[in-house]
Amino acid sequence: MVKLTVEERQRLVTLLASVPLLSTESGRAEMLALAGLGDLVPHIDLAGAPLVAVSRVVSHLSAYGRFSRDQEALGVFLNLVATLTGKEQQVFIAGLLLTHRMMVPVSPAPTVVSWKGTDSPGSVEEKIITSNTLRPVHFLERALDAARAVCHIEVREGATGWTGTGFLVSDDLLLTNEHVLPRKDLLADARFLFNYEDDPAGRPRPVETVRASGRVFLSDRELDFALVELAGRPGERWGGLELADAPPRVGERVNIIQHPAGQPKQIAMQSNFVQYVDDSIVQYVTATLPGSSGSPVLTDEWQVCAVHHAGGNLREPATGSRYFRNEGFRISRILDRLPADLRSHLS
Repeated sequence: MVKLTVEERQRLVTLLASVPLLSTESGRAEMLALAGLGDLVPHIDLAGAPLVAVSRVVSHLSAYGRFSRDQEALGVFLNLVATLTGKEQQVFIAGLLLTHRMMVPVSPAPTVVSWKGTDSPGSVEEKIITSNTLRPVHFLERALDAARAVCHIEVREGATGWTGTGFLVSDDLLLTNEHVLPRKDLLADARFLFNYEDDPAGRPRPVETVRASGRVFLSDRELDFALVELAGRPGERWGGLELADAPPRVGERVNIIQHPAGQPKQIAMQSNFVQYVDDSIVQYVTATLPGSSGSPVLTDEWQVCAVHHAGGNLREPATGSRYFRNEGFRISRILDRLPADLRSHLS
């Protein structure tokens, strides 16, 4: 536990309230997550005016205590905040970290002495530019882990056929689009290819081909989803994706693991902002291609928030205006359509 003096606390709260990224509730949550304290976000009331909200953050983190062997939770947070402040504020924060033995402070940024731009030098020091794209390295490990549950789907109907993408939500249940698997009779000739991807040298990895069991098939044209039971419990080998409890918010990022144009597995995780959310759909600018239908739309926590199903000049329901976007149906709406016995088996 960190015990600040009254003067230290007052000055610290005033400093934090002046940081632009901490001026909004979403920014406060983002900063806590970036500091590795995302698990604490649900336990802190981040709403309200900056002075009130950051005061709650300081109180909660001070009382939380050690985050690791030699790091206090408040220290981890302040060390990150220091990178967004000026020299005087950095010195103050460093003093707090050392005095209260919270952790070792980050090194101060050097003074900019030969700046030829039109803005002041202080505005071009190391900062979060436009949006925060910093992620811990394990973010990539979690992406690879999530990708294991995504598969390529090949459907045959007589002399014709098509491809799509699907993903496991349990050991034997897979979600995709209804327009990828519109009828149960197609399951007999459908193939589900796991590990259809290239290794770092560009060589194909060994693929496991799985078939449908034929026991469970549920489709919904309105929400464009199909739930299929696969034979052999492939989730025991490839895992299953977690489902998000809440939708993403406008401005947040989503990532899509997919088989675009029937190609080996790929991931879209840049320029990937959510543009619109309502009770049924999520619209976003993440890149996809035909063949990506049925892909999981994933939050930065690698939880499924929607199932991708369409893209193009789409209508935004709330305004009626059209925008060039991609779109998926919210996973919560899909879950509402499932029988209770099936819902209980999902990840």
